[in-house]
Amino acid sequence: MIFDLILLVYLAYKNSVRAKLKAQNATAWAFITAVAFLLTYFAGYIFVVVFFCRDVVKFDQLNGADYKTRQAVAQQLIQAFAANPLHLITVELFGLGGYLIIRYILDRMPDKKAPEVHWMDKMEQ
Repeated sequence: MIFDLILLVYLAYKNSVRAKLKAQNATAWAFITAVAFLLTYFAGYIFVVVFFCRDVVKFDQLNGADYKTRQAVAQQLIQAFAANPLHLITVELFGLGGYLIIRYILDRMPDKKAPEVHWMDKMEQ
């Protein structure tokens, strides 16, 4: 969990620097990067649970389930993630994908224009 937070802060910082180079609001783009990272991170969790943990977790128990049954399913999910570290790596890669989407959007923006210098001004120097 700490690693995820450090990664999120670092990636948001990297995109804020990129936004400054493009003459954009760095704070806004850092926030957008954080939101994209978190959305894709949670989408990764959903993807892993639905497609990779289907055989381990009994989701049919959740229909009209009481608190104890939901706790049992939650424990099954925790055990499924602990047993296979590739599940967590897949979730991290989904989060990284959110950062890369925002980075791609920033890279497609035009660079900040350099101030134009007239040719006569260059001759005076």
